[in-house]
Amino acid sequence: MDNKGAMNEQALSVTQATNLIKETLEKNVNRLWIQGEISNYSCPASGHIYFTLKDENSQIKAAMFGGARKAESLQLEDGKKIAIFGRISIYGKRSEYQIIAEDIQVIGIGGLLAEFEKLKKRLSEEGLFDRAHKIPIPGYPQNIAIITSISGAAIRDILNILTRRYPDVHVLIVPVMVQGREAPPQIIKALQDTDDLGQDVIILTRGGGSIEDLWAFNDEALARAIYAAKTPVISAVGHEIDFTIADFVADLRAPTPSAAAELVVPDRIKLMGQLSSNRDRLRGAIDRLVEKKHEKLTELAGRYAFKVPFDMYENLSREIDDVSVRLNKAFNQSVNSADDEITVLNDKLKLLNPLNILKKGYSVVYDVVTGSILKDSEKAGKEIKVRLYKGTLDAEVKKKI
Repeated sequence: MDNKGAMNEQALSVTQATNLIKETLEKNVNRLWIQGEISNYSCPASGHIYFTLKDENSQIKAAMFGGARKAESLQLEDGKKIAIFGRISIYGKRSEYQIIAEDIQVIGIGGLLAEFEKLKKRLSEEGLFDRAHKIPIPGYPQNIAIITSISGAAIRDILNILTRRYPDVHVLIVPVMVQGREAPPQIIKALQDTDDLGQDVIILTRGGGSIEDLWAFNDEALARAIYAAKTPVISAVGHEIDFTIADFVADLRAPTPSAAAELVVPDRIKLMGQLSSNRDRLRGAIDRLVEKKHEKLTELAGRYAFKVPFDMYENLSREIDDVSVRLNKAFNQSVNSADDEITVLNDKLKLLNPLNILKKGYSVVYDVVTGSILKDSEKAGKEIKVRLYKGTLDAEVKKKI
């Protein structure tokens, strides 16, 4: 008991231990040069820059305080290979060791970025990016296929915007992996299968990430599959500053998944406003035409008062009025019918929205490896992903019944 008590009194707090390691590290490790490839680069408003320096096997966090101007002059970005001179330190809040850069020199473009530029140049020379080959995006699509990860934020953003802007559209969600080695063949198969279904447009999308995260969309085979597709393809991969090979070969590039939803369908509210405006203009044109004919008829009746019987004038006037009434009635019926159809389709879409089903307490289970929906029980130890109304759970099968 005494020994345990003595040990407790001598025990360091986490902060004390971290400070001790930091002091030892900074005292015993001299300033040094480290080279590697930039990943997860960021430059916030503070003027400091933060990134990860990595090679094939390891990585280290890096920071350069007040380094924004230096970074701008060197055009630092993900994929660029650099050498850093600085001191090794510990970031206490996360107990992470890092290098505090005092100088940065650019060595060259990193392997992934060099590979990207090489493939981009070759495919461009082959004509895969030519505007003449691109298929126009339909103005009022009725069937839209979305190829993406079912658990990502991209699909939620797109569905929310489509429901708000154009609720009459039918959406087909094709779940695939969007990251890793197995992602490109999955995306290619999904694209080819969907292309045969007669959809009006296909959206190929995922959220943002590092150049490594987005690398599946720089696959040459995927680029050729997009080029060969008969259905127009919109590529919406990552953030506005991210560019992939898929963006260049697709029929339309959207800077973000949300932007893709806004580009692919019109705004229903604006459409209704335009329809109302057109209806008013058409009705005004009909009224002006009728009024003009009335004036002409009155002029003729006055000019030929003794040659044209007055009852003929009255009959012609009545016929013109009848035509005007019938035109207005037919136009109003057409507009009201369109309004009713839009309302019915909107209600149907809300009932078919998969998020509404999940909201009732149901869930959807996916295979972690293939991304496909599970319809049968799996063996014990199988890793699965459970999609709820709010969020996703990573789980493992304990027992098959």
